Amino acid sequence: MGTVEELRREGCRVVVVDGRRVGVISVGEEFFAINDKCPHMGASMCAGSLSGTLVAAAPHQYEYGLDDRVIRCPWHGWEFDLETGRSLLEPKRSGLRTYPVTQRDGDVVLHA
Repeated sequence: MGTVEELRREGCRVVVVDGRRVGVISVGEEFFAINDKCPHMGASMCAGSLSGTLVAAAPHQYEYGLDDRVIRCPWHGWEFDLETGRSLLEPKRSGLRTYPVTQRDGDVVLHA
């Protein structure tokens, strides 16, 4: 897959596993892996942006949260939780497949 240092520098690396594009994303000390194809129209999720979003804090109140845990599709702005892969708009209907990632001896290991 690559070294921890390489992936942190790149931010996101796309690899092909059994014919599927998987994006491995570096966030601080953690790594996440998701299907790199947006379920809406197929854009590369690694070409999108990583940020947070507004979350409900109380009835009719929102605050910024999920910092660096939301990946946004570059084409239409669909947002997905990086940890669960679920869509923020329709979590029961849409999402990205996620894969476990570990670090071993300075390397990032994708378990797909």
